[in-house]
Amino acid sequence: MYEFDWTSIPGAIPLLLKGMAITLEVTLTAIVVGIVWGTLLAVARLSGNRVLAFLATTYVNLFRSVPLVMVILWFYLIVPQGLKAIFGQNIGDIRLTSALIAFALFEAAYYSEIIRAGIQSVTKGQVAAGLALGL
Repeated sequence: MYEFDWTSIPGAIPLLLKGMAITLEVTLTAIVVGIVWGTLLAVARLSGNRVLAFLATTYVNLFRSVPLVMVILWFYLIVPQGLKAIFGQNIGDIRLTSALIAFALFEAAYYSEIIRAGIQSVTKGQVAAGLALGL
């Protein structure tokens, strides 16, 4: 039977902790920005303005139909090249920024659907009762 060599683990703990911190940063950013942007998208989808509702619906359907790894590749490869073409200079290391933006925009589409469904689940009678109470 093979025995694992665990002697390399204690030396790697600082790198593992650094990786965990980056993972938590990406996760928390995706959650916070995703909920805020997703709420705005949900309200836009339910608005009476047809153009705004169409744009929000298009955004949500686009991001929900594309795999996350493709969105990450877009923001890692294509967006920096576009920024470089617009501003005409090297914009530096954008790996973490690309990941933060990609995850946040991707998650916002899913949060939007969750929040929209929650808003639509409130019956008209409950809305009328809340308005009568001044809520």
